[in-house]
Order: sequence, then structure tokens, then C-alpha cells
Amino acid sequence: MNSRLPTAASLILLTCLTACGGGSGSDHQSEGDVLPVPPPSTVDGGDNGGEVPVPPVILSEDFGDGLFVGFGEADTISFFSSDYKALSTDNPDDSQPSFYYPTCCFFEGDDPALGTAVNLEQLGIVSDAGNPSLLLNTGRFSLGQTRPELDGTDPKKDSTSGDVTGTWGELNLSTDYRISFCVKEASGSRNMQVFVDNNSSSESKSYWGGGSAGSRIFNVPVNQLVAGKRVEINVPGNVTLEPGATPVDIRPVLVGNATSFLQLRVEGGSTVIIDDLLVEPQTENGQADLPECGVFTPATPPAVPDAPTLNAGDGQITVSWSTGVGVGSYDLAWGTSNDISTATQMLDVSSPVVLESLANGTEYFTFLRANNSAGSSDWSAAASATPVAPLGCVVTTPGDITGSIAWSVYDGCISPESSGALVLKANSTGSLTYADTDILFSANNDGTATLDTSADSGARSKGDITGVVADADGYPQYFTLLARVDVSASPARGLEVETAFNAPSDARVKILLRPDQGADGRFQLERFQDGTANAEADLTMADDYHVYQINYIVTDPTDVSVVDGKNISASVYRDGVNISEQLSGATMGDLAVLGTGRTGGGGANRLRIGEDASSGYFAKVDWLLWSNDAAVAAMSADDLVGELPASIGELGFYAGAGGSAAILNESFDAATDGDGSTSDFFTAGYKAISSDASKAFYNVTGSGSRITLAGGQLSINNARFSIGDSNPGAATSAGSVPQGDLDLSQPYVISFDVTANGNDGASTGKCQVYVDNNTSSSSSSQHGGSSKIFEKTVATIADDDGATGTVSIASSVGTAMSFIQLRCDSGVTAPITIDNVKVELQ
Repeated sequence: MNSRLPTAASLILLTCLTACGGGSGSDHQSEGDVLPVPPPSTVDGGDNGGEVPVPPVILSEDFGDGLFVGFGEADTISFFSSDYKALSTDNPDDSQPSFYYPTCCFFEGDDPALGTAVNLEQLGIVSDAGNPSLLLNTGRFSLGQTRPELDGTDPKKDSTSGDVTGTWGELNLSTDYRISFCVKEASGSRNMQVFVDNNSSSESKSYWGGGSAGSRIFNVPVNQLVAGKRVEINVPGNVTLEPGATPVDIRPVLVGNATSFLQLRVEGGSTVIIDDLLVEPQTENGQADLPECGVFTPATPPAVPDAPTLNAGDGQITVSWSTGVGVGSYDLAWGTSNDISTATQMLDVSSPVVLESLANGTEYFTFLRANNSAGSSDWSAAASATPVAPLGCVVTTPGDITGSIAWSVYDGCISPESSGALVLKANSTGSLTYADTDILFSANNDGTATLDTSADSGARSKGDITGVVADADGYPQYFTLLARVDVSASPARGLEVETAFNAPSDARVKILLRPDQGADGRFQLERFQDGTANAEADLTMADDYHVYQINYIVTDPTDVSVVDGKNISASVYRDGVNISEQLSGATMGDLAVLGTGRTGGGGANRLRIGEDASSGYFAKVDWLLWSNDAAVAAMSADDLVGELPASIGELGFYAGAGGSAAILNESFDAATDGDGSTSDFFTAGYKAISSDASKAFYNVTGSGSRITLAGGQLSINNARFSIGDSNPGAATSAGSVPQGDLDLSQPYVISFDVTANGNDGASTGKCQVYVDNNTSSSSSSQHGGSSKIFEKTVATIADDDGATGTVSIASSVGTAMSFIQLRCDSGVTAPITIDNVKVELQ
């Protein structure tokens, strides 16, 4: 049994029919596609008594032209439903009050109570290029049959007989009438039949009996029917197979009354496809208003649809499209590149579709494909959109600076020259001052601001704030700056932040973020070393936001302890990691780099933010913080965790983790010691994905037989498993989207203990750790080759290059929805045993 619902267009049709008079309302002469009627005349109801109306057109049925689009089971089910066309009679005992009632080849076991089991080769809606028709082969159905007061599995099937004393139906056949229909295809030698008040397959089983004047008013071999021509059955009168042809039969008397129904049937082994069925009084000529009959042409696959319409929101995109005629279903594909071969496919979907759990700021591409019974179209052109966080934010005020440090703040909420854009030393507000008329540093209304001078390399948009260093003259002087900045979209330079120190110092230090230099970007302290040479280091800037922290201590350059005038100490951190030793001019192990800074500061005691060069700049700034407190200048990134105002935006490493840096702590004890809900480590019962209790947190991704657990430890060789992958069945690729349960959006450390190692020093095998990659290829990840964050020969795997001991892996590769994979390759022939797997924030 197939319980597929009607297509979207079918549902639209059902709504239209109900709104236009269908369903079980009172105006049943206009329901479905029965034509509207003028005031009726009346005739004698015969054996049923009373005067009955005779409408000019009794029934007109085109089988859903331009409305049914699947041309298959769903549309067939819709056609034989009361939603498409209902009986006028309101009978609570009739479970199937549909005007068209299948008397064969539709219900499971021919029992309506068992649901549908449509056989489309025997009875069903078919199409030629958007024009639906009805196919009959063994199938039969009644038109306008109400439920009789009879018992049995199906009182509307095979219940008529020659002994009945009345009729049950809603077609008024009490005056001379004509039935006509187009033959679109006919094959086989068996008969097509039309019955009046007969729901069986025997002509005699009817109120009208059998014979030439009986219930079977049409009985013609299918091979005599002419495709593309209209059959006409006059009762009483001639029966012709095409207009103007010699009659093949003559019906001698009227068969029918004011409460009749019809049944159409084709005997098994023969097929007829009909369209545009019309029942009318012989005094009318409704055929003139119907389309010319044509032959059946098999449906072709749909045309390529237009690209879908996208509406981006917070972490999601709504995809919608209009349903086309001749389309039964749609497939949707989406990914992070304009490449259908790497996209994730969603089959048989209906508009709209909401793609959820997406990464804000990432562009997603969607493709649409249309299907029908004849096949599928090509994929549409791509439509793209970028999810964004909700717009709007609340400007930080002095009352929001509640910690022990009197920070000055710019939170990105409003344009920095606006009144109140800055909080100054936690007790007043201010703004940046711009000398230039063009202020090219503006708020995005989402808590971030953008500096953009990329359109005019000559533009210099820089804002100043003075009094940033302690007011007292002399030395030492202290200044600390933190900034969360994203320069990944910059075509050239990113951002400058210059500090000019207080008199008597003439020094100034300019920070430059240069995504245009190095392999992936470069951090610079411009001309810091000796007034001419930069202190710089290559850093990846092409990924996302990073938090930079710079602590300055300025001493008297005339002090005898100062060597070569290098009186400024700068400690530089990125995302909580001290990178000072990576800067040119520093030596290994230095926690700060020494220099003179540039001259020309003039004791201006000023912070300048923006750019002051003849190059284009582009940067997004979440927030900036600064302080002139000596105690703060002595604090490392670790010391500042939890010390930043929570109101300013994303804090990354500095937010901590609610008092705990732990992301994962796995001892394997519950897997083998019986203190877990199950002894099977790779099940949801042991540990589940946080968002879905049915999905296992740990999953084998290769050679599970070589992963064993014993004594609260895990042993592995030539195998791999994932940690926190919420979709392990889907192999990751360069176009993958986040699908993990671990928040690795801040710098972190993965560690585990190797307690036993059966591999000697001759082994060339290696063990690896990947992020957001469940394959054995390092490039099969949204992070590309960077997904492999650890690889080391198994015999020297520990931090001290020993075969056993602790393995520590510091990394910043990841997202808020990441997972990890641990692998030992085929060269690791003997197991290594590990314990105490931890993931912690740095």
C-alpha cells in the first residue's frame, strides 16, 4: 500500500474545488467541475416519484486539465476522493463519499477499510504533456453512485442485481441523454463497456436487467475505437465511434431515471485512455464547447525549473518555488559551492523547504530539479543566499562595565562617530572624531561595524580618540588593546589601529592586519623594531573573526638598562595564544617583542582606528576594548578570561566556558566496567548526540573489528572512529556543512594518554586526528587540508616523542558544530591503547 499524499498542485486543486462549490456544501450542482446551471425544468421522476430537475449539462469531466501534475498514484488517489468531487448526498455511513468511485483495482483487497493499493496499469490518471486523462484496463469505476442501504465489505461494488426495486445515484438520466468522450488511445480486442445503475461486471445485475434494452448501454471491442475521435452514446438512439460515422449500435429505449449512476469498464487485456467526458440531454450540444480530441502522447520529463527563491534568516534559509504543470515532485540540492556534484540532495520535497543549522555568514547554493512519471529535468541554475544573525543590538553603556577593569569600549552597535558610540573608562561616553568628511566606518545594525575603503584606494577613513594613556607625564606608560576583527573578505588590506603614547614619548605603534600578504595573511607592528623594520608574523586571516590582544609597556628610552633604545615591550596574543615569539625581531620563548616604535607620535596620547594609507581596506569589527591600567598590561590572555564585558558581543576564548574549559572528557570506563547504560561504546545508549538521543556520539568510520575496549581503555590499529559526528553516514567533502556536536569555535586542546604501544621504532605507521572529516583524505572537509590537525609516527606519538605518554594537540580549526575523528593508518600493525580523551578550551 502506498500512502503518498497528493501533489502540491493537487492540493491547490482540492482547495479551489471546495471554494468554488465542491465538497459537501449545499450548492452541489456547481461542485467539482460540474458546469453551473440555469433555472432547471422539471420532469416526472418515474418509479421514484416526484418532479425532478433536468440541468442542461448533467456532467462534464476533463480529469483535471492543467491541475493534476504528477500523473501517477497521488493524482489517481486525489481524483477518486471526495476532495476532488464529493457526492451531494450526506450519508454518515458512506466512508468514501466521492463522486467517482473505483469498483476495481484501487483498494487493498478490494476493501475500502484497508486503504489504497492503486494499480496504475489497470486504473489511473495519465498525462500527455500536461493534459491528464484516464486509463482503463480491467479497471472500472462508477460516477455519481451513492451508498445503498446494504451490508457487506463494499456495498458500492458488485451489489446491484436484477432483483433490486430501486436505484441509487445522483445523475438525472430521466430524459433522453447523450454520453460522449474522447478516445486518446486504444489497444487490445476486449470490450469497453458503459453501464447504467450497475456496479458489477454483468449486464443483467441491474434494476434495468440485461439485453438490448438493459443496463449495458455500450459494449464495443476496444480495437474498433478510433484514437483522436469522440465516441457518442445516445440513449435512446445511435451509438457512433466518431462524428458522422455509421452507428455501431442503436439503443432502443431510455435507460435511467432521476437517481441513476454510471459505471465505465474495460475488460482485462485491453487498454483505453479517455478524456473530456460529457453527459448531457440530447437537446443540448455541449460538445461544441469542448476541445478537439487528440491522440495520447506519453509524458516527457519536465522542463528545467527556474532557480528557487531564497530567504535567508538566522542560521537558516527558506527555499521556495512555484509548482509547474506536468511536475509530480521536486528534488532540492544544496551546499556551500556552486557545484551540483558536491551538493547534498533532498528528494521528493515540497515548497517551501527550510534548511536549518546553517553557519551565519556562509554563502549557500541551492539547485532544483523537477520530476514526473517520465523522468527528471536537469538541475536548475543555482540560487544563493547567506544566513545572517538577527539585526539589531543594544549599545553598551557604562553600567554594563561591571567587572574589576575600567574598560573603554566600542561594541560595533552604532557608527563610531555617533554620540555615545564609545564607553570611556567605564564612567562616560564618547565617540571617534573624524578629520575627513567621508566616514567609511559604519555599523551593520547586527552588533558589528564595517570599514570599507576598497572602492577608493585614496580614501583615508580614520577616527581618533585622545587621552587613552594615563594622564601623568613620564614613564613607564601602559596600554592594552583587544579587538575582535574579521578581514577574511578583504581584497587588499584589513585594518589599522595606531597608538600614539603620552609625552615625553614621541613613539607610536601601528597594528596592521594584512590579509593580502603572506600565504594567508600577516600581522604587523609597523616599523616597530627600530623605526624602520616591521615586527610581523604570517597568520591565517582568510577564515573568520579573530581576537587580537596587545599589551604595551613603554619605559624611558634614556634608561641605561635599555639596549639600542628598544624601550617598548609588546606582548601579542591571537585567540588567547601568545604569538610574540613568532614576530620578526623576537627569539624563541619570548613572551614579548622589544622595539622602539615609530617616531612622530608627538606625545599625542591618541588611539586612531581605521586606515591612513593609499590602499583599499576592508574589515568587519565586532568590538574593541582598551585600558591604560598597569595591572591589565601585565595580564596574559588566560588572566583576562571572564574579565571582558559580556554585553559587547562574541568573546571567544575570553568568555571561558561557564567556569569550565572542558568540552569533552572520556575515560572509557562506562564502556567496559558496567557503570554505563550499555557495554556497547558505539551506541546512543552509551552516549548520544545532544540534539538527538537516537544517534550515537561515537561511530566507527573504518575497520571496527580492530577497535576494542577493555579495562576502561580503548585499543586501535589500522582503524578509525569519529567523536560527535551527527551524520556519520554522510561522507564529508570540501562542500560539507557543519554536522557535529562539539563547539570548537574557540581555540582548544585535544589530549589523550597512550598507555600501551605494540609498535617498535621501526614502524612507519602514523596516527592522525581530523576535525570535521570522517574520511581518510585530509581534504575531504569544509576546512580542506587543514582538517588534519595532528599526524605523528606511532612509535614517537607522545609529546616527548616517546611510544607512550600524553599526546596534546592545540588547534583553532573548527566551528560551533564540529566533530573529531581519530585514526591510526594501515602502517600501525599493532594496537595502541589510549585513555582519558579530553577536549578543553585553551
